[in-house]
Amino acid sequence: MTNSNVPGAALRAAWDRFRAAQEEIRQWTENTGRFKNNPRDRAKAYHTLFEATAMAYNQAIAPRMHQPRIYSNVAWQTDIYTLGQNGPDLFYATTYLDGKMDYKLTVRFGDLVYVLAQVVTFLSGHPDSKAFGNHELMNFAPNADGKVEFLLSATQKQGNWIPLYADSSYNMVLFRRFLKDPNDDHGEFRIERISPIPRDHYDSHEFEEAPMVERINRAIQFMRYLVQFFNIGLYDFYVGNAGEKNKMRFLPRTVTSEIASPSSNYAMAIYSLEDDEALIIELDKVPDGIYWGFQTGNVWSRSLDVRYSQTNLNMTQLAVDKDGAVRVVVSRKDPGIQNWLDTTGYKEGTVVFRNYRTELEPVPTTTRVKFADLNAVLPRTTARVTPEQRAKSIAHRGEGMWKLYGE
Repeated sequence: MTNSNVPGAALRAAWDRFRAAQEEIRQWTENTGRFKNNPRDRAKAYHTLFEATAMAYNQAIAPRMHQPRIYSNVAWQTDIYTLGQNGPDLFYATTYLDGKMDYKLTVRFGDLVYVLAQVVTFLSGHPDSKAFGNHELMNFAPNADGKVEFLLSATQKQGNWIPLYADSSYNMVLFRRFLKDPNDDHGEFRIERISPIPRDHYDSHEFEEAPMVERINRAIQFMRYLVQFFNIGLYDFYVGNAGEKNKMRFLPRTVTSEIASPSSNYAMAIYSLEDDEALIIELDKVPDGIYWGFQTGNVWSRSLDVRYSQTNLNMTQLAVDKDGAVRVVVSRKDPGIQNWLDTTGYKEGTVVFRNYRTELEPVPTTTRVKFADLNAVLPRTTARVTPEQRAKSIAHRGEGMWKLYGE
């Protein structure tokens, strides 16, 4: 029980709850077979625990409500904040908005091939957090200056309107901005509050104890969510009740959590491969989605390095075989196949197939083979690359990631 007569007692109690939550998520993680049985996965588990803590600060404590911003580098950023295995082509961003205020979003699309704005009522982990809206922003025609303006508010507006949840002072808006190539023009996104308020309207969020306790509680909820649903839960979801590995499972336009995209069909698997093995993933024909691709991750549902390794391939980078099929090889060693996904040394991890705005629901098939047998199993006409071509392609991707994030 908090003693209200002790200075800072409520803050100290909230701090103690945060520390207890950190201990709780550590125990959750250490109780998994992944932690107990694999030293490399064990070390990475602690990496992700710190990552969840940092993300809790970035998304629950740090944002200021007086003048909102579009956050890219401190949200889901490959390769710093990646819990949930964010796709590196999606260039995520977030903003946090008060449902009692009106805002204007100004967008220039650049070379983006698809843009989604997903509104969530509260930051994930809150008991009332739920998906509130999913909006395809490129359905709207730009102005003469090449930009599009949107109004975000709880009350309906004329023109391009994105509804907010009125009963939340902390709506989360998650942007997915799809790029074919990270070197392409990723456009411009700017958010501004247009409701007039006194300059000190949100001062309590900075200087008073009760709102700070609320922020700490929000951070606790979000941190627990990240570990429970992403670090731990997605692996279990991928293998299913049968514990099956090396087989893709279909997730039809589903919501595994409130921030999964309802615009995508997913297929996911846990790969489990020895160093002398490879997994061939096959689609019998090219998907019809506006964006589709494959990505590898680790067992904690964390994206693998994309700057210096080929761990992600989208529809513009994947070669199609002469029979119309798309075949992807997952392995530790580079087989010289164009459609190769690197495991970066992990014997076990995740592979995800994303397929956005599609009329079809293809599920890739999988075949585990000996690495030495790849040339015999794959069609002779399957596209190959030289080590020099691979190095050039990876360097090109790394340069694009630097342009996106400035790091």
